[in-house]
Amino acid sequence: MNKAIIFDLDGTLLDTLEDIAISANFALTTLGFNAESTEKYRYFVGEGVFKLFENIFAQTPQTQEVIQEAVSLFESHYAKQFNQNTKLYDGVSKMLTFLQTRGFKMAILSNKPDSFTKMCTVKYLRSWKFDVVFGARNGVPRKPHPQGALDISSLLEIEPHRCYYLGDTMIDMQTANSAGMIALGALWGFREEDELREHGAKHLVKTPSEVIKLLAEV
Repeated sequence: MNKAIIFDLDGTLLDTLEDIAISANFALTTLGFNAESTEKYRYFVGEGVFKLFENIFAQTPQTQEVIQEAVSLFESHYAKQFNQNTKLYDGVSKMLTFLQTRGFKMAILSNKPDSFTKMCTVKYLRSWKFDVVFGARNGVPRKPHPQGALDISSLLEIEPHRCYYLGDTMIDMQTANSAGMIALGALWGFREEDELREHGAKHLVKTPSEVIKLLAEV
């Protein structure tokens, strides 16, 4: 049987939180706003850069123009320093090697801008073969809309119900379920168990080694 697994990127394969926070805070302070704690970014991220700043400004809504200016400042800053603190989560290397050895087709689907998603993949994940790497693309709705996941399923030529989807937020669980895939909730990422369970995680995994155990007999 053909096998596939799609990964979210931030909070699932890579711990990117500190670098995201640094660049977002650069944008905020440049525009005269207060910086936010790194910990708060766990709940701001996951839906793309524009939504990141909408979440930051949730209590003090700003115009579309201000948000877009913040996005532009973030993107120019992040492009220069995205790799200062980012790292693979413990156990991810072993997990990816196992899955690749076992014949899983592997892909990445992120709401991070497509250029940054590919940049991070090349920098940190070039030791493994990913058949498809998609970030947020113009003309394609972002997660939790299932279109990106279904596009990957089609490109891999594997039916959605045979695809596992590993992610760390409710957005990922909703995406997997909307696409008819098997939702795996990564508890080492940015969000909590209750969120993943409530939004349709089929399995919860505490560590990448638990993914190996779960999929060893697939």
